[in-house]
Amino acid sequence: MTGKRASKAIEALRRMLRDDSGVTAIEYALIASILGIALVPVLSNTTSGVASLFTSVQGNFDTIWGSG
Repeated sequence: MTGKRASKAIEALRRMLRDDSGVTAIEYALIASILGIALVPVLSNTTSGVASLFTSVQGNFDTIWGSG
């Protein structure tokens, strides 16, 4: 690499390191991914409870209006 090319490459690297556009979006993406990872165990435990609730409600409707 010639001296001029190396100088341009170093200057481009410096500009890239100083450029902070898009940092906020990356931070929000990291926060969202951490929340998503944290919610997986909570929602997996909640899913069975919600399913049994809907099954119970369906059973009550079947009792009231007769099944089928």
